[in-house]
Amino acid sequence: MRIGIVTQAYFPIHGGVTENAHHTALELEKLGHDVTIITANVNRDDRKFDHRRLRRVGFDVTIPANGAFGNITVGFKLPRELRAIEREKKFDLVQIHSPMDPVLPLVALKVFSAPKVGTFHTYMDSSVGLTLFRKPLQWYFDRLSGRIAVSTAAEKFAQKYFPADYRVIPNGVDIDRFNPSVKPLEKYQDGYTNILFVGRLEPRKGLKFLIQAMPIVLAAIPKARLIVVGGGVLREYYRRFVMDEIADRVIFTGFVPAEDLPRYYRTADLCVSPATQGESFGIVLIEAMSAGKPIVASDIEGYNTVINDGHEGFLVPKEHPLKLAEKIIELIQNKPLRLAMGQRGREKALGYSWPKVTSQIIRYFEEILGQKGKPSRKMASRR
Repeated sequence: MRIGIVTQAYFPIHGGVTENAHHTALELEKLGHDVTIITANVNRDDRKFDHRRLRRVGFDVTIPANGAFGNITVGFKLPRELRAIEREKKFDLVQIHSPMDPVLPLVALKVFSAPKVGTFHTYMDSSVGLTLFRKPLQWYFDRLSGRIAVSTAAEKFAQKYFPADYRVIPNGVDIDRFNPSVKPLEKYQDGYTNILFVGRLEPRKGLKFLIQAMPIVLAAIPKARLIVVGGGVLREYYRRFVMDEIADRVIFTGFVPAEDLPRYYRTADLCVSPATQGESFGIVLIEAMSAGKPIVASDIEGYNTVINDGHEGFLVPKEHPLKLAEKIIELIQNKPLRLAMGQRGREKALGYSWPKVTSQIIRYFEEILGQKGKPSRKMASRR
């Protein structure tokens, strides 16, 4: 099968959509399918992620959205570029990530003639943009032949504006890359308890509440430290939340190389994700679980469908530094509980392996093509 995957976020831009597009493409190729990822040109010199499967179009623009910074792909030549790609590749099916987002996904919905499946990643309480533009966007939505939601939270949000049948297929995790046998980072093996935060430094990730919890944690556990993995334009803003008295116990690493990220999880004694909103799934949760680490996370939509409170970790009220501190302290003081939660998390993460997730995706693709009068069984590659 010839499959196009349209995504506005792709390496060197990191995030859940990027990981989904990348690993789905890898697994589809292993199954013998011809995959093309269509994404933005990036205004950077780092092109090490370019590959024969990539077609870069338009150019990338970063904008604030949903308490974070999002990427959109724009350009006057987008329709012409997409038509040229489809003439070359002759797609059987096109998967479009976040299909109701401007600009590239909407152009793809309009231009591509192959059946199109939208993958919905977004969750928020409400959207002013979708409220205002729902009617004109309905025309684009109606061009979808199928719809995937990465969680029940993402489906709930999509149903609010575009009622339809959705197939819930979760994001996945590389269970070999994130595993408990990875070698930890030696520089943090010094007798301190390591608390790990991984994520972009954006308001909705809730890092400031974790920083505010740290004085309480350190009062009870003097030999503890917080390692903050991630970057962003707000890095110095978050540094200012750290009290001078504990500055040496809060380490900001910035972005770390992809090959080193599993070692940070392995180094951690526990992982904390205090996000406040806008999380439809939580990639960092299943990465931590796959690495065998217990979690303290906010009890929000998208997180409470991945973690069972008290099983793989603890869920606490969002924006509540005291509750965060209490559960962090409880885990630090109870090593058997940490180990048990980490083991249960690893077992659960195995069900999110990319081969298992992609098998669900390809079965859904085949259903859609079967409904279009095409073969419903796996088609041979037409490279």
